[in-house]
Amino acid sequence: MIDSNKLISYLHERGFTLATGVPCSYFKELLIELEDNDSIRYIPATREDEALGISCGYFLGGKKAFVIMQNSGLAAIGDAITSLAQLYQIPLLLFVSYRGLEPDADFPEHLVMGDVTEDVLTAYQIPYEILYENDWQNIIARAVEEMDTNNEVVCLLVEKGVLSE
Repeated sequence: MIDSNKLISYLHERGFTLATGVPCSYFKELLIELEDNDSIRYIPATREDEALGISCGYFLGGKKAFVIMQNSGLAAIGDAITSLAQLYQIPLLLFVSYRGLEPDADFPEHLVMGDVTEDVLTAYQIPYEILYENDWQNIIARAVEEMDTNNEVVCLLVEKGVLSE
């Protein structure tokens, strides 16, 4: 499991000062640490498109944010992605829980999105990579570089156990 304090420090070193999103158990430890740290402020959102809007506004104010959500939330952000973030070339980093895979494939509400998550990201033309514990710093560095260089939304898919037990 990636240490949440190290992840927060790493993201802060890359200029991130805000996190927002809809809670998910895959991010439990990260969310707990975000609540108690001074380097990255956390604003909980009630919906994924709200989190995306908060992040876009934050960028327009000259600062960097990242968004946390479940993969089921990808279905709720289509308009915000295409008519806001992509239209205005707003760079954002998404941390998306990759639910519906083993070992949580027994939850029926996650099965469909588990099967189509990568297809949805491809349809939205969002570059993505799976975040792995053993190479997490390089994976995030590549994602942030792509996000900054191309002024685009980039997604990191997070499987169960990578950020929380």
